[in-house]
Amino acid sequence: MDFKLEIPDGDNQRGAFRTRIPGLKAKLQETGVSFDVKDLSATGIALLATVESRLKEGTTVTADLMIAGKPVLIGLKSKIVRRINQDILACQFVELDRRQEARLDKLVLEFQKRMIAQRKAKQQSKSEDKLG
Repeated sequence: MDFKLEIPDGDNQRGAFRTRIPGLKAKLQETGVSFDVKDLSATGIALLATVESRLKEGTTVTADLMIAGKPVLIGLKSKIVRRINQDILACQFVELDRRQEARLDKLVLEFQKRMIAQRKAKQQSKSEDKLG
């Protein structure tokens, strides 16, 4: 059996599935400042920043990901690749070790599974409401 998969070119800047994890924060080791995480992927992170934040494109920072004040992943080196509308810092992960990559993949996958399960439950509930 011959299998061929063609993926159309798109405008997806990151090239990886993005997920939003409620309550996820990134605490920068360099400054101790915490930022809310807009979204996360296996290749990068988007941070909600204030206008006052002095972080600039090209800067490399080290972030610890936290949920409810507890570390989920520590020491993620990230390069700020873009500042969007003065309030979002788009960062690309750099120099991750295998353990960090594996934990990051697992974290993104777990929340992707949760989103799919929630979507299915919601669709099933709507179907049942229509039948009942």
